[in-house]
Amino acid sequence: MKVLYLDCFSGISGDMMVGALVDAGVSMERIETELKKLPISGYKLQWNQVIKKGISATKLDVILDGNFEHKHESHSHYQNSLNSSIAHSHRHYAHIVEMINQSALRPEVKKRSEQIFHSIAMAESKIHDIPIEKVHFHEIGAIDSIVDIVAVAVALEELQIDQIVSSPIPVGSGYIDCAHGIYPVPTPATLEILRDVPIKTSTLPFELTTPTGAGIVKSQVSSFGPIPAMTILSIGYGAGTHDFPNQPNVLRVVVGEMVNDSLGSDYPLPSQQQEIIYILECHVDDMSGEALGYVMEGLFQKGAVDVFYTPIFMKKNRPGVLLTVLASFNSVGECEQFILKETTTLGVRKSVCTRSILGRKSVSVSTPYGNIRVKQAIQNEKIIRQVPEYEDVKKAATDHQVTFLEVYTAAMEYARKGQGEKNHN
Repeated sequence: MKVLYLDCFSGISGDMMVGALVDAGVSMERIETELKKLPISGYKLQWNQVIKKGISATKLDVILDGNFEHKHESHSHYQNSLNSSIAHSHRHYAHIVEMINQSALRPEVKKRSEQIFHSIAMAESKIHDIPIEKVHFHEIGAIDSIVDIVAVAVALEELQIDQIVSSPIPVGSGYIDCAHGIYPVPTPATLEILRDVPIKTSTLPFELTTPTGAGIVKSQVSSFGPIPAMTILSIGYGAGTHDFPNQPNVLRVVVGEMVNDSLGSDYPLPSQQQEIIYILECHVDDMSGEALGYVMEGLFQKGAVDVFYTPIFMKKNRPGVLLTVLASFNSVGECEQFILKETTTLGVRKSVCTRSILGRKSVSVSTPYGNIRVKQAIQNEKIIRQVPEYEDVKKAATDHQVTFLEVYTAAMEYARKGQGEKNHN
């Protein structure tokens, strides 16, 4: 599995992402060729190799035709006071999506581009309380956004990335001058986009993460945490404009092959890895057991990693339950809304933590009762534990009219035999 890791220690913006992916091996010419498939003009791309605190990085600028030269202001999405003299027209979200859909871009590029634009437009829609199709971008901002977003989609497809993992996102600090006045960093759009995304503060008085950068992270990243176990294939650095006093203003990306691919990799599995997990909790004392059972089933359908109830005593010594849900980044939002809708609680506590997990693999063993899947736990490249899948054992026992333990024991025996043969060979 091809994985991309985003090391956002100085934040992320659209142009930084494009620059980093080009630095990691994507052809500039390929990006420019693909962008020509869009019905937009009046700009050109300028690529430079710059040094940021001793780090060589690729810098992308979008240069507009005419007497006005517009460069990406590092982490500064809102330059409307500068652009107001020429940004007379707007591009609506619906128009941009239609333009992308009707282009000759590959379906995968269109899909990624739409996902990124959708995450940004959803945030703008909520902030301004308008329908999403009426969300608009100033003309110059639209050209920047379209170029950055489509270029990112092209680059990700060129690298054939299957999964993206990111570090927590720094948002910066201070204030910036927006079209609506002076706003604190992070801007309303960036903060809204980054709902349910692990963020962190920074003392740097700059906008470290732009709405476009946030949209890329929100729509494309599948998990957050430290760099996963991988075999590194390439590394790239994308530069921002500002120079920071004590760190390079760059986005670092790492492209690699996962070494714990459950689909069957030839690489050894890691002894353990870390991942970000969300914990949702609430107290309930006025729901029946049947209703709580329904809630548990629904949460698993929403993608919860685990759900469990703990007996507790609440106010006035009334017996109740503590509902605890473990959820990934991709499912935490839906799980939270489901709890608020389907239970009687008035609030849900949410926390983020890191958990260490063993390497995992699923294999199928052939038994007299048919094929049974077996889950294996891996540590230091050795199988330390394996357990037959309950549903497979249950079905085989029913089909063959034997006991559950007979099928379970047979599956374990054949799994151990297969392990021994493998180790012997």
